[in-house]
Amino acid sequence: MNFKNIDKKYRPIPFWSWNEKLSVEETREQVQKMNEAGIGGFFMHARGGLQTEYMGKEWFDNIEAAADEAAACGMHPWAYDENGWPSGFGGGIVNGKGLAYQQKYLRYEAGEKSTERTIANVDGYHFYFDVNPYYVDTLDGKVIKAFLDEIYEPYYEKMKGKIDGFFTDEPQISRNGIPWSFIMPQEYQKAYGDDLIPHLPELFKAVGDYKTTRVRFWKMVTELFSQNFMKQIYDWCEAHDFLFTGHLVLEETLTSQLFSNGACMPHYEYFHIPGMDWLGRHNNPSLTTHQLRSVACQTGKKQVLSETFALCGHNVGHDELKWIYEYQMVHGINLLCQHLEGYSNRGLRKRDYPPAMYIQQPWWKDYKPFNDAMS
Repeated sequence: MNFKNIDKKYRPIPFWSWNEKLSVEETREQVQKMNEAGIGGFFMHARGGLQTEYMGKEWFDNIEAAADEAAACGMHPWAYDENGWPSGFGGGIVNGKGLAYQQKYLRYEAGEKSTERTIANVDGYHFYFDVNPYYVDTLDGKVIKAFLDEIYEPYYEKMKGKIDGFFTDEPQISRNGIPWSFIMPQEYQKAYGDDLIPHLPELFKAVGDYKTTRVRFWKMVTELFSQNFMKQIYDWCEAHDFLFTGHLVLEETLTSQLFSNGACMPHYEYFHIPGMDWLGRHNNPSLTTHQLRSVACQTGKKQVLSETFALCGHNVGHDELKWIYEYQMVHGINLLCQHLEGYSNRGLRKRDYPPAMYIQQPWWKDYKPFNDAMS
């Protein structure tokens, strides 16, 4: 078979971890080496260890150099939309805009109080919100609009037509309990013609019509995340001629999805290339592949991505990597995103969710047959 004739968009597109002081010359050279190894593109991923200012002039000099070199090689360059993860905080810019932009959680305690974080006192309980200042309110459309303005718009201004699109990584509703947003009371009223505040005890305790309240609440949360994060970014990408891909978090079961995403499947509609995470050295049964391929079939999407191989360890071999990915392929996955290629493996960088799958490896010269086979 002539592997040269395979469209490079179906070749692996790994995470390329920009975790060092960047150099335009080094960036160009690394793109050439990826091309020689049979890789079809890359996600330019700001990550721990980065010594160049994120989103600064030197950053975009290297983005442009990588994109130009990719064009010369017929490769597909992509941007990763965050400095680390989960996506949405814009390297600290968006959550730095203040309380209204920061992630919040609904809490309660016995008794009545009045504090700066009080929501209401209902039925002998004080309801208030906790704040995670390090992430953002992904339910509020104005917050995600700020994320688009701070991260996506600069890429459009500088790289229009030069990159394929964006990877969003593990955007989420919650990892620490019931989410809260300042927009919730009005959104609940709009959706159900009912006041949310008197129903707050029903979210925590089996009182009143708590089953109806919980179904309504989590349906609202799921739709707010879907419309205000996923669809807003998807629509922006559509309008600016970019593709949108990535994956959510805690995708493996319906239970894990509830608090983190509401439900995964409604959000997959708003990826041009829906994707998943596959951590570790296993092929355990997972709901995720079934949900992804179902959405792809329903919406006519031709590619389904898997960010995979993270946490397999430095001693994993290509025979085992092949086993891991082929299991996913027969379940409908057809775009491999290897985790991880480090711009540098200096110091602690080599311990970043290994294996390190890049030019520092003694087997790099033998990597092309693996990439050909997976393509």
